[in-house]
Amino acid sequence: MLSIGKTAHLVGLTIKAIKHYEEIGLVYPSYVNPESGYRFYTQKEQQQLVRIKTLRNFGVSLSDILREGDDQMDRLLKNRKKEIENEINELQGKMEGIDQLLNKGEKEMETRIEESKGFTVRGYEVQGPVSEIPAEWDRLIKEINEKGVVVEESFGVCLKMENDIIHYIAGLKEDLTEGFPDTKEVVIPAGRFIVAKVEGGIPGIPAAYDYIIQMENIKLRDCYDFERYVHPAGVSEDVIEIWMPIE
Repeated sequence: MLSIGKTAHLVGLTIKAIKHYEEIGLVYPSYVNPESGYRFYTQKEQQQLVRIKTLRNFGVSLSDILREGDDQMDRLLKNRKKEIENEINELQGKMEGIDQLLNKGEKEMETRIEESKGFTVRGYEVQGPVSEIPAEWDRLIKEINEKGVVVEESFGVCLKMENDIIHYIAGLKEDLTEGFPDTKEVVIPAGRFIVAKVEGGIPGIPAAYDYIIQMENIKLRDCYDFERYVHPAGVSEDVIEIWMPIE
């Protein structure tokens, strides 16, 4: 066994950090001298500390480590990887927005006005952080592939957004979703929409919203906005459009 000082030096942590991990129930010393209060650690605890240090270096929260346990390192790292991917997508969207603002006046986004007769979207629902949206798209795509449905377009409908919580449905027009389990639906009322073609794929969606909002010759109305994904035959990349309701 090694003292807390030597253990701290060995694993590359401070004594303060090791004591904090003990206080919150992550790692306990193997032995505490009842007279001096000195803490001693075996190789088992030192290995725990190294795992915790590694997880923390990659941004895994202490609450996640406490909940899952540091021995679930693979699971924690995979979850953190997904979080980082979502963070990258969010940052990419911000980059697109910056580029859009910097290039304003030099390059106009492709837009058009559409009159929709209204339709119903049925699919899989998110009521939580935006980071949960990709999982519901994966679920939808899985059902499409398993049932062999021929899809020319799909929709991401934003029903409500409050702070960081979104109410969202990833789906298809209702006639294509027969037999899909546990679906929710939303009716898109008839009306006029301004449609903007997204540049740069999914990360470019926020920039498209910003562009529409800054247009001076339109007036937005209170209705659902949505993403429309067009899947042209023989083309590997989708065409993405933002539909915003206007008067």
